[in-house]
Amino acid sequence: MGIFIERPRLERFLRAPGRRLLYGRRKTGKTFYARHVLNEYQYFIVRRGGMIYDPIEDQEFDLGSFLRICRSQDGIVLDEFHRAPLRLYDAVQAGVCGENLVFITSTLHYHRRFTVEPGAPLKGLFASRMVGLLSPAELLRHRWEWNGKVLVERLVFYQEPAVVGWRLEDIVLSGRDFARSLVGEVLEEEDVTYTARFNAILQAIASGKNRLSEIASHLHARGLLPDASTSRITKYVDMLVKMGLIERVEVWGKKKGSIYRHVSPLTETIYYLGSRYGFFDLPLTWRFIEKVLANLIPLLVERFVERLFAETRGLKPVKILSPEIDVALAEFKRIKLVCEVKWSRRVSRSDVRLAEAKLSRFEDAEAILVVPDQTAVPETGLEVWDIRRLIEEARKLSP
Repeated sequence: MGIFIERPRLERFLRAPGRRLLYGRRKTGKTFYARHVLNEYQYFIVRRGGMIYDPIEDQEFDLGSFLRICRSQDGIVLDEFHRAPLRLYDAVQAGVCGENLVFITSTLHYHRRFTVEPGAPLKGLFASRMVGLLSPAELLRHRWEWNGKVLVERLVFYQEPAVVGWRLEDIVLSGRDFARSLVGEVLEEEDVTYTARFNAILQAIASGKNRLSEIASHLHARGLLPDASTSRITKYVDMLVKMGLIERVEVWGKKKGSIYRHVSPLTETIYYLGSRYGFFDLPLTWRFIEKVLANLIPLLVERFVERLFAETRGLKPVKILSPEIDVALAEFKRIKLVCEVKWSRRVSRSDVRLAEAKLSRFEDAEAILVVPDQTAVPETGLEVWDIRRLIEEARKLSP
């Protein structure tokens, strides 16, 4: 039996009566969780081409037959609703379907044309909820068989619901196919051709080129752009943000702008290995990959900690470049929390002094040092958090 991670807020949304709509990137667990929570509902999925399939009875229906089912019973889940013929939306508006109706779509922004934009056929008819990756708080609240440093390093990757419970070796070695197929499926659902430019942008960001100018230069050097003008990649980067594959983070301070990063730690890892070591084409050994991950995982843990504090404190992640701070969270025009993450079994005195020097510049912000085990940290005036404290923080969050 697989590991089941509870998502209390999503469950509460699904159990509420009325018309509900889930949307988000593929493989975030929308369908799985809806079917788990609403197991008394009848489930259908719209196939490409518009036919509606019942996987339990192994039956296929045209729209007219499906609407007759809607008239006769309440409690229906319709997956990938955006593929259905447009007549479906007229029927929903006319009240043909019952009130307890759940629509699901594996697109992050495509659904807006049906629910948000002017003239949208479903506007005002559904309560909607975006479903993203598993959050650090959801993962840390679960009772795991592991503990300590290895636990957080697994949970970093378990943010991808599809790999929860896997060994790290299996996650990464299987991730090569997973990442590319995921990106291809997301782009296909969004009606965007999967081109070499999208692939190169994802590789550039994973390898640390996270400003538009750096990304454009990377594509130009590979012969994918006639020049390094950022205007040539803006539409591609914006699409990737809208699809939930990358995120834009504001740069804080005098040097304004944004940086871009992968949303998924798994896709970031795979595209990093692809960019630096040819992982998509070469059979890299697990021993070699482990050495690479030893340097990459601390960065992924920083993001995990950032997302936990952002969720529990209700703050916005920003990037401070001078001095470079691992985690910085803001509220309106004020930095509220700064954090350095030292992800090694022993933290040296020089590590602590450096963290103190950086964080002391933000006198009005909460300053935290995150380590695997606070008993292995030299004496410091900073507030020191370890894994046990992170778990406590997650469990304090109202479900």
